[in-house]
Amino acid sequence: MKCINYLLLLVALMVVSCGKSDKELQAERQAKMQAEREAYQKAYKIAVMPTMDCLPAYLLKDSLLYDTAKVDIRLCRFNAQMDCDTAMIGGFVQAAFTDLVRAERLKHRSKVLMHYLTDTNLNWQLIADKESKLKKLSDLSDKIVAMTRYSGTDLLTDMVVKKAKPKYQVFRVQVNDVLVRLAMLQNHEIDAYWFAEPQITKALAGDNNALFNSQDAGVHLGVVVVMDKVRRQEEEAAFASAYDKAVELINKNGVKYYSALIQKYMKVDEAVVRSLPDIKYTKIGPPRKVDLLMARNYLNGGKIINKN
Repeated sequence: MKCINYLLLLVALMVVSCGKSDKELQAERQAKMQAEREAYQKAYKIAVMPTMDCLPAYLLKDSLLYDTAKVDIRLCRFNAQMDCDTAMIGGFVQAAFTDLVRAERLKHRSKVLMHYLTDTNLNWQLIADKESKLKKLSDLSDKIVAMTRYSGTDLLTDMVVKKAKPKYQVFRVQVNDVLVRLAMLQNHEIDAYWFAEPQITKALAGDNNALFNSQDAGVHLGVVVVMDKVRRQEEEAAFASAYDKAVELINKNGVKYYSALIQKYMKVDEAVVRSLPDIKYTKIGPPRKVDLLMARNYLNGGKIINKN
């Protein structure tokens, strides 16, 4: 019996002696973290928002619709378009979902080298808080609208004011974070807010009132831009191919089929997803010249021409 106990003790000591020291384990952890940092630096990073225009990016990433040997796609998630701008200016991302007004301003004011990969179906609606009792655009007189400066929502606010001709001034307050904007609506903080999907559907579920729809006005400002300071054409092509595959799947299955994905990345519940409209997506294609000219004209201080 003593012999057996001695052997067991000997085996235990051997196991302990063969184990790695704390110093060795720490060195391994540091090496792993360094390797992960280097992989992230080399990855093809895309700035996205918690909005439905970005659904193809979320799908292609989660479903790996691309050849990982050709491109390592990483999504950089932001709640405010200004943070996407900062990432583009700093060269921290290789592509971004944005709008033509923001992109053109970055190109000409901040000298960010970029080109348009495709347009997107980004659409905004102006939603009035139910407690503000706004029923039509002219009711915006002496009211406050949440938007983002030098963006599609800034241009659309100009369009709405020109269309409504309110008796008194319409005040603009800059609220960049779209989720903060939604929380403000739920807390009845100001009068009206610009939202994209799925925040539009969530806002309307609370019996708030839609005053204006950019889609009905024929305005299409959503785009994906690619940075040009360091061209990575093979990876861009792989991303574009995966984007088209994602578009095909979404149009085939419908957006509600991807409920789990939408809930995960856009912070809405299943009830909101079930209430979403039938949103269609288009494959890679350039933005329309009329929309590009509208954005440039707006930034140059020109007039916004209503399309209806």
